[in-house]
Amino acid sequence: MINVYDIVLNFSDCRAYEFFEWDKKDDIEHIKKMPLFRVSSKTLSDFLTKKVIIDKEFLEEIYNKTEVFMKNGEETIPYACLFSDLSRVLAVEFSEKGVNCYKSFLLLDEEEELLDITSSLSTIELTYKVKKTLPDASFLTRKEEFVRNYLMKDLKASFSNKNYHKINYMYEECFHNSNKKIEEKYLELLNDLDTNFTEKYLELFHILKLSNKKKVK
Repeated sequence: MINVYDIVLNFSDCRAYEFFEWDKKDDIEHIKKMPLFRVSSKTLSDFLTKKVIIDKEFLEEIYNKTEVFMKNGEETIPYACLFSDLSRVLAVEFSEKGVNCYKSFLLLDEEEELLDITSSLSTIELTYKVKKTLPDASFLTRKEEFVRNYLMKDLKASFSNKNYHKINYMYEECFHNSNKKIEEKYLELLNDLDTNFTEKYLELFHILKLSNKKKVK
């Protein structure tokens, strides 16, 4: 382990966003000090793509060792650190129970600097349990991920509220076919949104947004 200084992070509870996807509205944190550990590529991948529970011994090792610059001074993040496998660097914040709750990638120049530092460290073995694998959104941009989640929530709400007219409309816009039962359309739309997000869903999103604006007026 080694402490690193003066980096910025963009913690997210859904997935770690690449620096070029950071938004002005994001809560960017200026880190004063944070411990860095070298781990295997599998461990880094698990922390990035899965919900895990790290053991208490490691939590005690990193307790209150991350300091954040604030307007009125400094604060500590109880359980947080950086992990690197010489290929990527990932910041992780854990809950007091050891669950990896928040993640962040780094700015490109800062990541390159920490990769150099990592090369001087020995790889550590961490004990943790995998709770579940998170949905794979790695193939989507941040905007596409937002649109997909918006449409899935809208679709589920429409089915729950028996707004079948809307489901029929969404299905016909995407598949140009109406010769199926409403349950079949609903399930096909959900599955396709989850596994085969394409430009047609961006178009559908804009249509629905315009329609909602007209209703408000």
